[in-house]
Amino acid sequence: MSKVVSKDYPKAGGKPQIQRFKPGTIKRLFSFMAVYKTQLIFVVISIVISAAAGSASALFLQTLIDNYIVPLLGQTHPVLTGLFQAILFMGFIYVIGVLATLFYNRMMVVIEQGTLKLIRDKMFTHMQTLPIRYFDTHTHGDVMSRYTNDTDTLRQAISQSMPQMFSSLMSVIAAFFSMLYLSVGLTAFVAAFAFVLLKIIKAIVGRSGTFFIKQQQSMGDVNGYIEEMINGQKVVKVFCHEEEAEKDFDKKNEELCYCSTEANKYGNITMPVVGSLGYMLYVLIAVIGGAAGIAGIPNLGFAGVSTLSIGMIISFLILSRSFINPIGQISMQFNMVIMALAGASRLFDLLRSEE
Repeated sequence: MSKVVSKDYPKAGGKPQIQRFKPGTIKRLFSFMAVYKTQLIFVVISIVISAAAGSASALFLQTLIDNYIVPLLGQTHPVLTGLFQAILFMGFIYVIGVLATLFYNRMMVVIEQGTLKLIRDKMFTHMQTLPIRYFDTHTHGDVMSRYTNDTDTLRQAISQSMPQMFSSLMSVIAAFFSMLYLSVGLTAFVAAFAFVLLKIIKAIVGRSGTFFIKQQQSMGDVNGYIEEMINGQKVVKVFCHEEEAEKDFDKKNEELCYCSTEANKYGNITMPVVGSLGYMLYVLIAVIGGAAGIAGIPNLGFAGVSTLSIGMIISFLILSRSFINPIGQISMQFNMVIMALAGASRLFDLLRSEE
């Protein structure tokens, strides 16, 4: 069977002509989440603490290497008391970050399930007031898809994508100021590299986000058609409509397959691209920082003017990874959030339907 592609999904060139999530969707979603306002405040605080702990541990690594490890090199009988205490302090910072991460992840599960319960209750109550014409113009499968696929996508966004995006954003901010503390020059180089990286990511994410939205819409269309055919299977048999039904399903299924393939094709290459460019940046910083340290070139940082030390270079390398990697994670989660908002828009369409 030849491949069927809808006229709305060009194989090459332009983007599909689709309807994005409607204005007011985000505000409506947060109105449901506002019931958990106190828990959300604690989640935000925990995410900030987690990001701060990650950057603080990377900064303390400079002190650990330069003040506690390097002085012990070459000593016949080194005293390890100070090194042991420094390692314990660094471990304490890591424990704080882990506990903060554990807390906000567990809390987001409670918020997510509670929010979805409120939305489902509201949807079902409102559905009982809808006129017959609503169900005449909407297939049963499409309505069911709002309760299943759209709510599941929204669940993942609330519990995973949204907090991870905010956590990654806080990590980027914390890492940026920590890098400025160590070296303004190297931070400027990283910022220029990140600008180029963002241009590349924008092109990839913009393409995949379009198809992720259409995938959600096509999934509801396919589910609706399947539900309709199952309920009317006897009628299909009586009127010998099997071939026409198969052709219609093949077309709808092909559209869903095409959109899902395109969405995941672009979405799945985001992190490999970010990871490869991140390693390239890692090598460049190691070469530039090492050469500057060996040459004794003065280094300007928020801490003052000094020479790049081994501990400072290692600490900066770790911070650069903490700065670049979250950018890719934000891009990945952005697609999931867009798809979830498209699903949420379909949920709220039902709630806006005239009683």
